[in-house]
Parts: sequence; structure tokens; C-alpha cells
Amino acid sequence: MQMTETQQENVALQNCCERVLRPRTDIAEYGDRFEITMELPGVAVEKVGLQIENDELRISAERETAATSDNGHQILVRERRRGTFARTFQLGPAIDRDRIEGQMADGVLRIRLPKSAAVLPRKIQVNG
Repeated sequence: MQMTETQQENVALQNCCERVLRPRTDIAEYGDRFEITMELPGVAVEKVGLQIENDELRISAERETAATSDNGHQILVRERRRGTFARTFQLGPAIDRDRIEGQMADGVLRIRLPKSAAVLPRKIQVNG
């Protein structure tokens, strides 16, 4: 069986970057906020960091697993990756930086990015 070019690239990436995590991420827009949802199975909440600097949101995390042996046995195959990652997202002027929140539950990180009041629709009263 011959591998496609994409499959070959995936194998090469997996082999050369074993310790680099690239979690699956979704970004959605709701009426009053944006929300980033990131899959981080096996990552302890204490190992997740959120930092805002200038106009960037930096997300970092570390997934730890046992070393090559654990309790007297040797691990022969390791498919669960361990390591660290950092990902940065540009924050536009529509984001209220003071109200950003992060929550971790069941291996999923949810970051709520509320829109600033200046960009939310509002009703203007007309006087007569």
C-alpha cells in the first residue's frame, strides 16, 4: 500500500515533533462574545496558562505522562503524546480584555472572549 503525500507528511511530522502538541481548536462567534474551545485531554488545569500581552492572547499547556517505565514495567508503545505547547491569538479591538475567562472541564478548555460594549448593538432612543 502506498501512502499519499499528506500521509507521508503526517508521519514525518509525528516522528520529528513527538513532543510538540497541536490541540484541536474551534473558534466561534456568538452575539455577545467569541469563544475558543481547545481539546486538552490529559492536561491538568494547573498546567494550563492564559496570558494577555499587548494585543495577543497566549495559551500554554503541558501534558505529562510517566517516563519510559512506570512501577517496574517498560512502556513498549507510546501513542499518547506528552510535551508542551503555546499558541497565540491576535485580539482585535472588539474584545473586552478585562472580562476574558477560561474554564477547563473534562479535558476541554473554553475561553470566553466577551465583546466590548462599544461594538455590541444597542437601541437608541429617539426623542420627539
